[in-house]
Amino acid sequence: MSYRILFVINSIVAFLLGLGFLFVPSRVLDQLGTEARVPELQLARFFGSAMITIGLLLWLAKDVTDANVQRRLGVAMVVGSVLVLIVTVIGVSPMSGVIRANGWVAMLVYALLALGYGYLVFLKPRMKE
Repeated sequence: MSYRILFVINSIVAFLLGLGFLFVPSRVLDQLGTEARVPELQLARFFGSAMITIGLLLWLAKDVTDANVQRRLGVAMVVGSVLVLIVTVIGVSPMSGVIRANGWVAMLVYALLALGYGYLVFLKPRMKE
């Protein structure tokens, strides 16, 4: 596993998710069992814009060869993935009930991304310079 591969995978996931939230937010929210009133649709579009931005940044970052920059981007992505995982778990929990369907898919995706970035940042052997 390399930063390049994980950046490409994450950029594709973020970009596709962003397109869905930006252009067809009611369908995506419906897949999550979430209400799709006007405020939720607007927030979904903001979220979609942010996901497209992250996807594009990661796509452009895939060619970075500086190990320091890769590691710092990896740290940012592991923190972000863990935060999204926490927010998703809270949203799926019976106490909040915001995400009533298919929340496990988001939890799985972000758990895998967090594990991948965590491995690259904390466990992968470093090349000696």
